[in-house]
Amino acid sequence: MKPHSTIAVSFFMKDAYPLFNPSYSGVFGGAEVDLYMLSRELAKNNQFKITFFVGDYGQPDVDIIDKVTLVKLKFSDLHRYVSPYYKIIRRLYIAKALFTDSSDILVTKTASDTLGLMVLINKLLKCKKVVFKCGSDIDADIAYWKQKNLFIYYIYKLSLKFVDAFICQTRNQQVLLDAGLAARSSIIKNGFPLHEGSSAFAKEHILWVSRYDYMKQPELFIRLARAMPGEQFVMIMPGAEKIPAATVAEIGKTDNLTFIDNVPFHAIQDYFNRAKCFVNTSSFEGFPNTFIQAFLGATPILSFYVNPDRCLDTYGLGCFCNGNLQEAVAFINSLDEETIKQYGNHARQYAAENHNIAHITEQYRQLFIQMAC
Repeated sequence: MKPHSTIAVSFFMKDAYPLFNPSYSGVFGGAEVDLYMLSRELAKNNQFKITFFVGDYGQPDVDIIDKVTLVKLKFSDLHRYVSPYYKIIRRLYIAKALFTDSSDILVTKTASDTLGLMVLINKLLKCKKVVFKCGSDIDADIAYWKQKNLFIYYIYKLSLKFVDAFICQTRNQQVLLDAGLAARSSIIKNGFPLHEGSSAFAKEHILWVSRYDYMKQPELFIRLARAMPGEQFVMIMPGAEKIPAATVAEIGKTDNLTFIDNVPFHAIQDYFNRAKCFVNTSSFEGFPNTFIQAFLGATPILSFYVNPDRCLDTYGLGCFCNGNLQEAVAFINSLDEETIKQYGNHARQYAAENHNIAHITEQYRQLFIQMAC
């Protein structure tokens, strides 16, 4: 590679398109937000040519937003194209997109057998580079995949052996990966833009934010709200059509709980800024982007089961109650104005030191330059 030549990098995360174009609705998670942030930041640097493969939302086949070229993967809408026939067609279109892609490096957080297709085409047939980054801890937990589905397990494990770079969010993910695969990895944390200004936000509610998924355990947040009738709770959960009727009924019977089915990504930070506490009830995660959004809002965190690398207690960012509802209630009751301010100061400092998108992007820039040489 010549010293000043352009490096072409492609990202693959099909649910990310609504982040680029909010006029299209859709459910996305932290993995999509992470690669959305990174791709836009890299695109600002003329050293990189950025492409992003996204799902089929009825948008044009190719679109350019914020200097990122967005390529539609046709027939990837699982709601519109549900028959077994379309499952085959989807794979063929993914294969075609990968074959025709001219990038030097492909980056994904897609933990599935689709990773095998990426490795086969980009790595083995085209001799290009493939980078995989963990989203959830289970992405690095090979034993989990063996219990879930043996076919996917073997493809996924073999694919991971061939990737050129495996990136973890936490030390815990590295330990899991080493135990199951004995693979070398590096840690690059998720990045967010840091906005200067006052952190003296008016704190009003207890907040929960996630798409619906059984492992997110929203029922725990409902129980917490009922245990604290004097507090106002806000639950933001896109993908309302997937919520079980029993959960919907329980939300409706909880007077101090406000349910919001969707908030555009560009508007959701305000809810974190105004939260007295952000609550995570997931049974497992990686390093949740919602934690970083809470840090940026100077908001303490209450987590039932997730404490990546023990950051909550080590850096004074909140409370890890280990599933204990009484301890969760006691923590929220302890949050007076001064205590929230102390947690908030710690949180903003932690975000600045660990999740500054400019610093994170520089780590990727160095990695990609090294890989392209």
